Amino acid sequence: MRFRPLVLAILAMGAAWTANAQTDDSEVALGHFQSQLAEQCPQKQLTLLSARDLRDGLDDYMASLSDDDRGKLQDAERAHCSEADSSGAACVNMADLAEADQIGRMDDLARWVCGAFLRCRDQNVCDYAR
Repeated sequence: MRFRPLVLAILAMGAAWTANAQTDDSEVALGHFQSQLAEQCPQKQLTLLSARDLRDGLDDYMASLSDDDRGKLQDAERAHCSEADSSGAACVNMADLAEADQIGRMDDLARWVCGAFLRCRDQNVCDYAR
């Protein structure tokens, strides 16, 4: 009878560890992304982009990718943001950044975002290049 609570506890610990590992990967990828923005277009201050503006830039970037790479980012979005508590632009952005980092596309992604925006004047107050 004590076996069942033990199994449930082990499953809960595994789920928590997996969620923590995903968060760590996302945080590392976000750091790489922000470093690339600071290196490639520091005067634009694009680290101040809102989640919605970054989503627009990422959507445009994804449209430029090969079917294979675009599919990898879309798969990452579904895998990381399918739960009700982890949906929204911020979750999808982090999934895309983590996957772009994993497949070696972070430099290219940052270059794309640098070209998509003129500058940010304040947190969440950014001007599109188009």
